[in-house]
Amino acid sequence: MEEDRRLEFNFTAQDVIDQGRTKREYIDEIKEWLPNSGDKLVPPALEEQMVILFLLSCKNDVEFTKKTILAFYRCKKNAPEIHDNRDLKRLDVKLALNTIHMSSIPERTDDNCSIHYFKLHDTSYHNFDLYAIMKISYMLVDVTLKNNPPDGLIVIIDMKGMGLMHMTKLKVGAIKKYFQFLQEGFPMKLRVIYVINAVYFMDKIMSIIRVFMKSELVDMLKIYPADMPNEKLHELVPKKCWPRDYGGDLPSERDLHDFTMDQLKDRQKFWEIEESIRKECQK
Repeated sequence: MEEDRRLEFNFTAQDVIDQGRTKREYIDEIKEWLPNSGDKLVPPALEEQMVILFLLSCKNDVEFTKKTILAFYRCKKNAPEIHDNRDLKRLDVKLALNTIHMSSIPERTDDNCSIHYFKLHDTSYHNFDLYAIMKISYMLVDVTLKNNPPDGLIVIIDMKGMGLMHMTKLKVGAIKKYFQFLQEGFPMKLRVIYVINAVYFMDKIMSIIRVFMKSELVDMLKIYPADMPNEKLHELVPKKCWPRDYGGDLPSERDLHDFTMDQLKDRQKFWEIEESIRKECQK
């Protein structure tokens, strides 16, 4: 790959191999398979770091890794409204980043899991753009995966401030595409999704989204009522991983969101290169 088309990461393949987390033979097998995958959507070459991310997400099962790579590119091709035009200058992206506060929590769990945190900031349902919010949630993945790959992902969603009118913004087509990528092409091992401050109409939301969730994902979804004591929250993930708004050791969720904004800006070139590579394969 040309130097200016190289996707940037803060780790090398050898770093991960030296940690005993994958093997050179697995990486080489995937690299040899790529130009012969039989799917024109799959690039004939990928950075070794990308190959490693897929391998780790699939527990080094090489055949499963190949299926995940195929799904990754097919899902992105079929949902450009979620995976393309990841530009922080876009008005819809700006609105989404104001509507939702989110963070790739800077502290990992003791077993090297990353945590993605989401909370409604602007509670007006008029500003709730589902496609743009889905887009920024997957942009956050690229922030996390720039550094030493995690061994899993924990998602925390705080639903405080969500009202019944937000349900009018849910789009079945978008939800289907979002969950398809999450369950088939996601380049991280999803461990659990904690929904806190669950709204009283959570059953209605579940009746819409459950259709698109495999049983494994349903089992990962843990829902907790409003006003759960901080001590109970710290049983879900350690106190060191929570913003101080929840009695944690980290800065406020607003400060963490601002820090994440800087991290997102740092990934702008990554998204431009990654999308251009995909578009060339789609011609």
